Amino acid sequence: MIQNPLKRILVVDDEPMIVSLLSTILREKGWDVIEARSGTDGIDQLDRVRFDVILTDLIMPGDSGIDLLRAAKEIHPDIEVILMTGYANADTAIEAMRNGAFHYIMKPLKTEEVLHLVEKAYSQRQMQRENRFLKSEIRAAHHVQSIVGDSKPILGLIATLQGIAGVDSPVLLAGERGTGRGFFARIVHFHSRRSGELCVSVHCAGVPEETLVAELFGAPGVIGDKTSVPHSGKMELANHGTLYLADFAEAGRGILERIHRVIAEKTMVPDGGTGPITLDVRLIASSAAPAEELARRGNVPPTLLKALEPGIVRIPALREHLEDVPLLLHHFLQEANRERKKSLNGFTSSALSALETYNWPGNVRELRDLVRAISGKKKQGTMIDATDIPPEILYRNLRRHSSQ
Repeated sequence: MIQNPLKRILVVDDEPMIVSLLSTILREKGWDVIEARSGTDGIDQLDRVRFDVILTDLIMPGDSGIDLLRAAKEIHPDIEVILMTGYANADTAIEAMRNGAFHYIMKPLKTEEVLHLVEKAYSQRQMQRENRFLKSEIRAAHHVQSIVGDSKPILGLIATLQGIAGVDSPVLLAGERGTGRGFFARIVHFHSRRSGELCVSVHCAGVPEETLVAELFGAPGVIGDKTSVPHSGKMELANHGTLYLADFAEAGRGILERIHRVIAEKTMVPDGGTGPITLDVRLIASSAAPAEELARRGNVPPTLLKALEPGIVRIPALREHLEDVPLLLHHFLQEANRERKKSLNGFTSSALSALETYNWPGNVRELRDLVRAISGKKKQGTMIDATDIPPEILYRNLRRHSSQ
């Protein structure tokens, strides 16, 4: 049976018969149920699996239902928690509500009442998701304004990103390291219909294959000595949202074939899971090499490259739009001033003259890191001067201009 991973519930009780009964009832209603036999086991699972609703006993050995409620709200504030108890009184009800419980229910349990509350809790969470989506649409309208630059290459990039964001097809951001590929991936996500969901990042370069497989597709985990539970992968976490694969070609052909198959077929069997789940994920990939080079190397499946081809976006290197350097310098200086709660008064003309003609092999990241490093050493109310610039930058700049 195909399950929907976004309708997932954690059932917690130290009485096995109650857990078994509730799990059977909820599974019949289409819920993906994970069981725990104590509050401590339930808390351990919060880092492994993403839940919509938690149905937990109040009084258990070790961590109580209130302890689980507090932990759940701290880790995932939008989880709805329903407490079950045979000892409810005004004090416990007040404490539960103060800690963010959705409701509490008295034992002995009535099936219809349990199902009604669980569905009501899920509807509440869905409404919160919709509210987040509306807020994110408002944020997205202004998010593109955080791109600094008014040169022709940057204005062209902005137009391309805005156009491709609404198409919902795979995207390949091709650009040198330091050009802000991850930043532009978020721009695409926040301007897409998926902006109310997560943009989940996975960095592929230098990660062992076994580790990357577990990160993407999940892995079996063990709670205590008995219960085996799946560890949700980032493919599942990105459901209805965006999966961003940084340096995707480094993932290896086998992993990329599996990713493409999941995205194309919209189903996946998580490693360590019990059956297939439905997934609707948009892929944004990035590469320091252009698509033509990736095709020559042969480490990216041709079917995936073909799917990415309509959505290729080239991120220009900073040396291609040096006219934006003064704007970037002032932008990152303002950021540094806010972070360090100090006020530097900008750049002298000699500093600007040196920096706006530098070749910036490390691109925008190199510029940002330089501004942060220099500003950290400067005194309040001063200006950044050419004498503050590292000698190797001045030397490389001098050599480049001499050769020209």
